[in-house]
Amino acid sequence: MRTFFLAIIALILMALGGPGSAAEHRDIVIDQVHIIPMDEERVLRDRAVRISDGQIIEIRSAGHWQADDGIQLIDGRNGYLMPGLAEMHAHVPGEQAPMQLREDILFLYLSNGVTLARGMLGEPWHLELREGLEEGQFLGPRLITSGPSLNGNSVDSPEAGREMVRDQVEAGYDFLKIHPGLGRAEFDAIAEEANELGMAFAGHVPEDVGIYRALEAGYASIDHLDRYPRALVDDEVLERIDPGFFDYRLAPHAKAERLAEIAEQTRDAGVWNVPTETLMHNLLLMDPEEAPRQRPEMRYLPAEMVESWQDWARRTQSDEDYDRDAAEAFVALRKDLIKALHATGAELLLGSDAPQVFNVPGFSIHHEMAIMEAAGLSPFEVLQTGTVNPARYFDMGDHFGQVAEGMNADLVLLRANPLKDLSNLRDPRGVMIRGQWIDAEQIGATLREIEDRYARD
Repeated sequence: MRTFFLAIIALILMALGGPGSAAEHRDIVIDQVHIIPMDEERVLRDRAVRISDGQIIEIRSAGHWQADDGIQLIDGRNGYLMPGLAEMHAHVPGEQAPMQLREDILFLYLSNGVTLARGMLGEPWHLELREGLEEGQFLGPRLITSGPSLNGNSVDSPEAGREMVRDQVEAGYDFLKIHPGLGRAEFDAIAEEANELGMAFAGHVPEDVGIYRALEAGYASIDHLDRYPRALVDDEVLERIDPGFFDYRLAPHAKAERLAEIAEQTRDAGVWNVPTETLMHNLLLMDPEEAPRQRPEMRYLPAEMVESWQDWARRTQSDEDYDRDAAEAFVALRKDLIKALHATGAELLLGSDAPQVFNVPGFSIHHEMAIMEAAGLSPFEVLQTGTVNPARYFDMGDHFGQVAEGMNADLVLLRANPLKDLSNLRDPRGVMIRGQWIDAEQIGATLREIEDRYARD
């Protein structure tokens, strides 16, 4: 089903010799480093990794190369080198956003080790941005982008849906983004056309479609665990309760014994999930007034953006129909669902939905990983959702997701072992993207510039 956008992605991930790439520089060696290769749960100690033209070309024992060999030598002593992370539910600003904000958000992702972003609400300019990132015109993660979303407003008939699919395939988008509001006839036409053209579709599950039809239709990924709660309650509950935001009010009525069944159906359908758990917690449970203190990274974003998030959370939590007990049950239920999906072998991907409701690009991925660990995944299993799993999802396991010879040099150097503690990902010694090295000093200096730019009075 993914033939079309896999071809596009292959070109993106292999286009490593353009302006601003590592081809213009000496080879780089990261020496005296411990490697977390991510092929299995292990650490390769005291290694040296040689990078040329944006690719890992050789891994040897530490001390094999010297600076006078015509290379740039990076001291990785006592550090841990792992693949860069994929943020699989990302948003990047559009063409109408100020250029500085665009650049800042791209850097925020990168500063936290996010070297690939799957943009979940695309526009024509994002096609230019995708290429500009590869050519070194912008500093940021690789971008895989949807087109404008297919929703109840953009699609008013089955034929209009088919035409929108064809247009986005022709334009060169990587996949289709599904949003709420589509009727069943429109969705079925979209899914049929997309499957015929080998174009993946992902995102929300419209109410008229439901989780069972979504699994049958072949979603590439379902994001936000959308519509799963409805599979866990009796029909009579749906008839008498307003489900609310992402069906959160259904949670107290969910039947735990149904979790394994829907998880197995998801596995059998080959559909991946991007839970975006931190988004649910932020909007439904986080105190809007305390959020800037609990998430100090919000100082890296414009005040008006943060204030808009606070307003949204205030409105949600002050609404007369807001049910705090149901919200807490909802968050707990979703952890159980993540655990059930993982236990049955249904595939999970790391994604937080940033920038959105207190989720700062790059930083929010750490909150997401902590929640996934709390749901029962080991640190290694959590790391898989952001490294090897995205590579498998895109059928690009030969290009990224591991530290191995022949892989893209999209890497994160850490001060301590994330297999012992995922919080060790929060303060990298450096990030490498397309073979370009960005050390902690540069990361810190740029973050300070961003903070000064958006300083509050």
